[in-house]
Amino acid sequence: MVDVALFVLLAGNILSLDGSFLFIFISIFVLIFILNATLFRPINQVLDERERLSGGRLAEARQMLAQYEERLQYYEAQTRAARAASYQLLEAQRRQALNARQEMLAQVKAETSAQIEAAKQEIADQVKVTRASLEQEARVLAMSISSNILQRPVTLLEGIGR
Repeated sequence: MVDVALFVLLAGNILSLDGSFLFIFISIFVLIFILNATLFRPINQVLDERERLSGGRLAEARQMLAQYEERLQYYEAQTRAARAASYQLLEAQRRQALNARQEMLAQVKAETSAQIEAAKQEIADQVKVTRASLEQEARVLAMSISSNILQRPVTLLEGIGR
């Protein structure tokens, strides 16, 4: 308990308001004013300037990034357009090649048909010639056989009359 009483006595001396308290209180306010004018305000100005400059650089960086994105989109659009044009060109060339192929096939078919018709006509002509030749040979053979059977000469006119 003695310690508590001693503590209360000392605490009473510490908390007493006298002239030194007023001096300390005024000194603190003066130091705050002086520090604010000499240290805090210039530091705050430097920090504000840095923020403004970094904000400007940040805005510049954002602007550059936006320009980059815009250019990238432009180049991608140009690439897509060029690719589409090349595909259209390839498709047109493919269609032309198919049309040329169809025309060539039609021409070859027409030529082949003409050759087949010419060959058929030639064969028909050969059949007529061969048939006429065979008929002539058959008449001659028939007259010869008739002459042998009848034991007399038979003329062509007699064979036709019968």
